[in-house]
Amino acid sequence: MSNKINLNGNWKYFRDPEGIFSVDEFHNIIKDEKSLESMNIPINWELAGLHNFNGTVWFIKNFDNNSAIEGISLLHFLGVDYFAEVWLNGNFLGKHEGYFSPFFFDVSKILDKKNTLVVKVTSPFEKPGETWPDKKRTIKGIFSHHDCRPGGSSKEYGQDQNTGGIWNDIFIDFGYNIVLEKVKIIPSLNNERTKAAVLIDLNYCSSEISAKEVSVNFKITTPDKKSLNKNETFLFQQGNNKISYLFEIDSPFLWWSWDLGEANLYYLKISSDYFSTKENTFGIRDVFLGEKQQFFINGKKLFLRGTNIIPTQFLSDFTNDKIIKVVSLMREANINIVRVHAHVNRKEFYDECDRQGIIVWQDFSLQWTYDESLSFKSEAVKQIKEMVNHLYNHASIAVWCCHNEPGNQIKTLDPLLEKAVLNEDSTRIVRRASNYEEHAYDGWYWGNKEHYAAAPMGPLATEFGAQGLPNKNSLTKIVGKENLFPPNWKVWEYHNFQVDQTFNIAKVEIGNSIETFIENSQSYQSELLKTAIDFYRRKRFDGINGIFQFMLIDCWPSITWSVVDYFGEKKKAYETLKECYEPIYISINLRQDQYFPGKKFLFDIFIINDLYKKYEDCILKFSINEKVIGTIENISLEENQITFINYELINLLVPSSLIFGKHKMELELIKKDTGEKISKNYFDFSIVQPI
Repeated sequence: MSNKINLNGNWKYFRDPEGIFSVDEFHNIIKDEKSLESMNIPINWELAGLHNFNGTVWFIKNFDNNSAIEGISLLHFLGVDYFAEVWLNGNFLGKHEGYFSPFFFDVSKILDKKNTLVVKVTSPFEKPGETWPDKKRTIKGIFSHHDCRPGGSSKEYGQDQNTGGIWNDIFIDFGYNIVLEKVKIIPSLNNERTKAAVLIDLNYCSSEISAKEVSVNFKITTPDKKSLNKNETFLFQQGNNKISYLFEIDSPFLWWSWDLGEANLYYLKISSDYFSTKENTFGIRDVFLGEKQQFFINGKKLFLRGTNIIPTQFLSDFTNDKIIKVVSLMREANINIVRVHAHVNRKEFYDECDRQGIIVWQDFSLQWTYDESLSFKSEAVKQIKEMVNHLYNHASIAVWCCHNEPGNQIKTLDPLLEKAVLNEDSTRIVRRASNYEEHAYDGWYWGNKEHYAAAPMGPLATEFGAQGLPNKNSLTKIVGKENLFPPNWKVWEYHNFQVDQTFNIAKVEIGNSIETFIENSQSYQSELLKTAIDFYRRKRFDGINGIFQFMLIDCWPSITWSVVDYFGEKKKAYETLKECYEPIYISINLRQDQYFPGKKFLFDIFIINDLYKKYEDCILKFSINEKVIGTIENISLEENQITFINYELINLLVPSSLIFGKHKMELELIKKDTGEKISKNYFDFSIVQPI
């Protein structure tokens, strides 16, 4: 029988910003615990009131253990940011570096009826100009350096709101002599029968018996709720063991992205009288990039309609409710892949992507450049392996990417990381980096949005977009009413707004009111995304295989490239993204948007079908003011293809009855026999008087 001691809740703490105290000095300081402050763990310390605190915090927890259960006792930490050192009852247990990977200590011989647990947590300030930003040593990605975090990437404020702290659960699990340290499930896809290998790393901790035969039960629950139950006996030697078990599944249910099928998940329960039960979900699917970097899932080529996501600045605050909302926003916007941008998120996020059929491109937590020392490279290799093994069984994860915008470190650091990932996982796509040459910011950092006609930065454009102001209510909360209009640019820039790009490249007009400025900004962002996506999707599998808009949602109250602000309010561009990412999409190439009455409309149509579904005998209707002015019949859509209709085949005249001014032409694709509405789109045009 196993028990747990939950160590979440009230902890005492002491601030040590310079990290100057030893554990003995700390114990002298805390003799009068009433003088210490309290913190409710788990939480990032910024959220607990330690505003802009960098350095060390000592945490202490006194707890009772009234259990008489024998066996090993393990003290688990599911997430500590960033350096942790741990003592129990005066005994040093060890240390850990990193923010995302769980770790544990064997406390079997130390745990008593009354216990004192001390955790020293250090999340340092890296000295600007010396270490930060170009030679960083902490592997925290966007949590320590990015232009969308508090203070942006400025040397003065770019490390504000430190993410340090014990941000995830702490508990003691005890009552067994065997510890399952790692479980990897590796399906080998076959159309009729799938073989899946379960690889387990475990530790047999008994000091009395050197070897023991142990019966292990493997129970698989299929997506249609059937059960496969198998027992196997293994001989465990004292110390570390590696075991494997192979099982077969007939007529497997495959895991698909939501637009190609069902996100079918299997559940594996591994149990025994000798270790704590482990439960894992997994999916049966195969992913790879073809010769031209075209993405395939289960043998089917898929155009990637993606986004980048940095959904939170503080992982302790990313609750299940928030996770479900964020993943549902992606699904609603017709996104089939998300790039987890330069960080590792909490496990529950990947669980939800598994369930909702959102493919994941997973970045490692490296953003821009880092220290070049051998010790740093060694630590980075260690942590990237931890990432792969920590997230390995998630069906949604299709891509590992080692570094975001590494510059020249793509040659010095990233080959080591790429090799480390390949050694841990040969079943997924591994990319050395996502570097500047695939980040298309035409119309924001250079040029103009019309440059997207060339479909730049392919075949995988992993970032593109423009900033857009939040709605007025959200913007007021972000910058304060007193800084709203005329804008206090210093405050706005702290919240990530880019003044130069907005006015000198995008040429957004500020207008005479905040309402006008918001409308102009959101319209520009929307227009840029529509322009880019239209051109990119027309080039699908002809130089462009996937696109990743930057970005979905804000991680703190800010003004960024997001299409949903920090408070969950959608910008105009969210609806644009949703429309332009429809699996069947009518893309309109306007050759002319201003006409004299009675003249022929000039536009081309690309009907893009990303689905493996054929549509025959369709009608394309053209309407102005809800009045049908013409149709094209007998249209057939081949699966996963583009149907192109040249302007010469579209014989529509501008109605002479229309008044001068602006109008909207609506296009609707309908299945003739059923009346099913397959897709729709529109364009604006103007009628002017002949000269």
